[in-house]
Amino acid sequence: MHGRLKVRSPDAARRRQREEKLRLYRSAMATLLGKEAPPDEVLALTGSVLTANPDVGTCWNLRRKALPAQAEDWVQSELAFAGACLAVNPKSYGAWHHRIWVLARAPPPSPVPGERQLCERLLGADPRNFHAWEHRRALADAEDTEAELAFTAELLARDFSNFSAWHHRGRLLGKLGTGSLRHELELVQNAVFTDPNDQSAWVYLRCILSQASPPPRILCLYVNREDATLAVIFSRPVLVGSERSALSVTLNGSAVEGTWRSGEGSSRPSLTWLWDFPSDLCPASSLHFWVTWEPGPAHHEVTLQADEDEAWWQEPIVVRELFWPEVGVTDPEVLEELVGTCRELLDLEPQSRGCLLTLVLLLSALDPLAHEDEIRRCLRALQEADPLRGGFVADVASRAEVALGLLRAQKELGGGGGRLCLPRKALSVLALPERAALVTELDVSGNRLGALPPNLGALRRLKVLDASHNSIASLRGFPPLPCLEELNLEGNPIALAASLAPLAACPRLSRLALATTPVAADPQAAPHLARLLPGVAITLT
Repeated sequence: MHGRLKVRSPDAARRRQREEKLRLYRSAMATLLGKEAPPDEVLALTGSVLTANPDVGTCWNLRRKALPAQAEDWVQSELAFAGACLAVNPKSYGAWHHRIWVLARAPPPSPVPGERQLCERLLGADPRNFHAWEHRRALADAEDTEAELAFTAELLARDFSNFSAWHHRGRLLGKLGTGSLRHELELVQNAVFTDPNDQSAWVYLRCILSQASPPPRILCLYVNREDATLAVIFSRPVLVGSERSALSVTLNGSAVEGTWRSGEGSSRPSLTWLWDFPSDLCPASSLHFWVTWEPGPAHHEVTLQADEDEAWWQEPIVVRELFWPEVGVTDPEVLEELVGTCRELLDLEPQSRGCLLTLVLLLSALDPLAHEDEIRRCLRALQEADPLRGGFVADVASRAEVALGLLRAQKELGGGGGRLCLPRKALSVLALPERAALVTELDVSGNRLGALPPNLGALRRLKVLDASHNSIASLRGFPPLPCLEELNLEGNPIALAASLAPLAACPRLSRLALATTPVAADPQAAPHLARLLPGVAITLT
């Protein structure tokens, strides 16, 4: 009743047996902890305790101290003892740690074959025993990789949903050659056509097509003479000034000192870092900046000519990496074949979540602009097929829309500058701000944004921002934007005028459009806004 499992009370004999076991355990622990017992007695007492409960870490420590220093005659007996403890609890941390400790002291011949058999036996009972998988993975470093691959293939032939076997296989393969990749793709294809809705093979497929996330790098340099500021925009948030990361600037051939500050106005890792010019520079001179990021492999430079107010350098966008930056397979023929496989499978199973997500990634890696309609259809189908992960799918779709908008802007205007239009795209997040650093007008009206994120500080040239008709309730965390002149927040449920305080850090803001909510909720809102934003023309709709 009420979801509770009915458990039969133990009979008198079992109760007496438990009480006796508890008495012996307490007696043994009292002896171990109460005096300095001889090694033989310690081994006997810890043995009696650990065979009943292998998770008593104190007993394992005492047992290791009692074992002789030279590993000659006790290695096999200790391995057998640890194996008996694992029979009681196959996931005992203490028993596995003790087994590894014993193996490190084992003389030749190597006990590895017996260890592999133990792992196979335990994995046969529980394929998700991560202790056994980690143990086998450590042994595989010294064993035949092909034998391990054959072992995983045998397990997967029994059950394609064995994610632990897929993971072990991926760790063994490392960097794949073309031949190995082809073989793995055939294995995955057999798995997904057997059960298209099982996620294990799909996750494995995306893993073998990927590489490690690229380290942070500089994407853009922007210098503004009027603000006397150099901005450095990174591919990922970094913390400048830590022990392992440093930015340095050479100005007109001379190294200069200076303090870096976050473009988001905080001390946390940031996409944007700012450096103020020395105050004694000639205002009409040409300025050449040479920027070095210490963990990075190269420098970057930008020159502000004497008759210019601003200058920039920006890394060109690599289309195939914009949406899926971890993609590691560069052969379009392989990606095209996988696209065909996914389309064929979707004809049979149109709601396969793994297939829909994989197809989106593949199309984005090939040519997202040419496949944008199909990408949107897949994402809508994924939303319907996986309503429990609606937030994740919405964020993926938002990233796709921003990526498509950036690619169109780059194609039309070059360099990613100018106007970026993303109205009514159902955006839940504003992704890829680091790739929009040169945008001057941004239209994200009619979306589902709940906030304007701090990483918009990367948009150093932004003059006009239309964020009307979203779900923005506060501007908390909104970054100082030095060029922002117009901001439209009509149709947003901003309830308190005080939440607009971050706008005071935008020195060029001259026009602000708001819904009447702040004024209607607080009669002091209008005077407060006038004091907070002097000189700003505020329109209430």
